[in-house]
Amino acid sequence: MSITVKMIEDKEFKRVIRGYDPVEVDEFLDAICDEMQAMQDEIGSLQSKLRAAASAGATVPFGGVPAPGHAVPRPAPAPAPAPEPVPAPAPAPAPAPVQKDSSEAAKKLLASAQQVYDQMVADARKEADEIVAGARAKAGNAVADLKAEKERIESEIGILKSAAKDYRSRFLRLVEDQTHVINSESELFKDD
Repeated sequence: MSITVKMIEDKEFKRVIRGYDPVEVDEFLDAICDEMQAMQDEIGSLQSKLRAAASAGATVPFGGVPAPGHAVPRPAPAPAPAPEPVPAPAPAPAPAPVQKDSSEAAKKLLASAQQVYDQMVADARKEADEIVAGARAKAGNAVADLKAEKERIESEIGILKSAAKDYRSRFLRLVEDQTHVINSESELFKDD
């Protein structure tokens, strides 16, 4: 499958928590599209120069520009009518390897982008696992702290119950002693 600029522009990725900045990824993909478009324009330009040179019968070095100080050779004027017509040179085939190189570069670029995406997902999962483990540890510590607080409060309640029981028993003894004093016959309580 050949990768096109349109495919890169239309590609949508899933969003994940705490992943790469989507704006930054989009800007990078836009830069890749611009570079691919420039490469495709250059390929088209070189192909048209090659066709023009082939139809003119001149040989043009790679890049479509003659070496410095060398003019592009012009075909010699045709001699007087020849008995047989000279066949026109066949147009040169389009340089497929250049396109293949572009598509290979695009494939490598997409493979690299996929690796970055996979790494981003793996990092996000690792970070999520760390967050969950941290939350579980905090929850465990909070539960342990609450249990310790409960035990402390229950101990204080036990002490208060014991103190209340002791106070009640002392108060009952006091009331009994006072009742005994009131009920006993003494000089103070006799009728005259």
